[in-house]
Amino acid sequence: MDNAIKFRPSGSRLSSAERYAPPAIFFHWAIALLVVIAYAAVIAKGYLPKGSAPRALSMTIHEWAGVAVLVLAVPRLLWRMIKGAPALLPGQGRLVRASSAAVHLLLYLFLFAQPVLGYLTLNAGGHVLTLPGLDVALPQFIGKDAEVGRSIKDIHETIGSAFYWVIGLHALAALWHHYFRRDDTLRRML
Repeated sequence: MDNAIKFRPSGSRLSSAERYAPPAIFFHWAIALLVVIAYAAVIAKGYLPKGSAPRALSMTIHEWAGVAVLVLAVPRLLWRMIKGAPALLPGQGRLVRASSAAVHLLLYLFLFAQPVLGYLTLNAGGHVLTLPGLDVALPQFIGKDAEVGRSIKDIHETIGSAFYWVIGLHALAALWHHYFRRDDTLRRML
């Protein structure tokens, strides 16, 4: 049974080869927090009165959380490409390995596609993002076009809704590994 899961005594430490490196851990949790903030802000917006200052603030938080996700996703991907990730733990079957690879690929696509689509939606709506406190406008990539803006926004929202499920699956898989398989998959990212 060379494929068997190796249980580690509770409280024992993982080696550096088994863990993700500190920069990878930072990028993972910082981006996860920003995604939660972006989702929470856009959900809150839906409950606030149109034209109100709190609704506008909620949308601004959503926009800047998205920009921050993209800004951190670039070095995160570069780190992953240069340094790689630790090998999967022993005892992971083909289905687990394939599922893990597919979900991680989807998550990386999401980290880039969602902020870009959101930003293009703003561009097409004629909305300019300026750096807070500096009054420096970020570049516009497409001109104002209401019809294009609606189309891009629809795609942005559809992907955002789909990714509730992908993110949830990712979190549930980590918890499944931790509490049911009782392996170190989750601990490697802590």
